[in-house]
Amino acid sequence: MNRRTIVFLAWGDAFINNVGRCIAESRLPDYPILLITDNETDVACLPSHVAVLRRDLMFPGKLAKLELLSAVPDDLETVLFLDVDTRVIGDISLGFEKAERHGVAMAAAPHYSLEDFRSFRSVMVREGVSPCGQMIYNSGVIFFAANRPEVRDIFSLARATANKDEIAPWGDQPYISLAMEMLGFNPYTLSPSFNHRAFGELISGSIRIWHSYSPLPAEAQNLSPGYLHRYENGALVKAVKVPL
Repeated sequence: MNRRTIVFLAWGDAFINNVGRCIAESRLPDYPILLITDNETDVACLPSHVAVLRRDLMFPGKLAKLELLSAVPDDLETVLFLDVDTRVIGDISLGFEKAERHGVAMAAAPHYSLEDFRSFRSVMVREGVSPCGQMIYNSGVIFFAANRPEVRDIFSLARATANKDEIAPWGDQPYISLAMEMLGFNPYTLSPSFNHRAFGELISGSIRIWHSYSPLPAEAQNLSPGYLHRYENGALVKAVKVPL
C-alpha cells in the first residue's frame, strides 16, 4: 500500500457530488484516494479508482467527521484529509513531509481564537483548559500520520469531548484543536496557502489549496509579486504593496 493516501469523509448525494468535483478540478498528487462514508450513500458517480469504506454514523452533521476520522485505517500511514469544498491547485508535498515528521500538519483557521469561536470558551473551561489565547486550526485540510497512536488519540479525545455536548453548534473543528491542547500535542503549523478560506484574509505568495464553495478565480495561480492579495467579489485583488 502507498505510504500516502488522500481521504474524503462524506455522505449524502450533494456532498458525494462535491467529492467528484474536487477530484476532477484538483491537481492531486498521484496517491490512492479513499472515501469513508455511511452505509446508505450512493457513490456510483465517483471515479472507479476511488476506494470506498463504509461505517455506521452516530453523530449528526459535522460532528460525524470525528467518527469517520477515527475510522481511518491505521495502515494508510500518511493521510491528507480534504473537505469536499477544497481544490488542490499547487504543490502540497510539504504537508505530507511535515506530517511524517511531526504527526500532524494543519493551518490556522481565519477565525484563529479558540476561546472566541462561537463561545467555545465554555467547553474549554469545562475541560480544565484556561482560555488564554490558544489557536484554533482549520480542520478542512489535515495532513496526519494515521499509524501513530498519539495522533489517533487526538481524534478519539475530540470525539469523546464532543459526545458530552447534547447540542454542539461548533462542529468538529474546535474539538480537534482542544484535544491537541489537552494532550500537549504540537502540530506543524502550515501557512494559510495550504487552506485558503476566501474570507477576505490576506494572501502572501501562492495559494496551494483553495477551500471555498466560491469559484476558484482564474488568477489564483498567477498573483502579482510585491503585493498581498485578498478575495473580494469573486476576484483576487491587490490589498497591500510590500517590498520585494
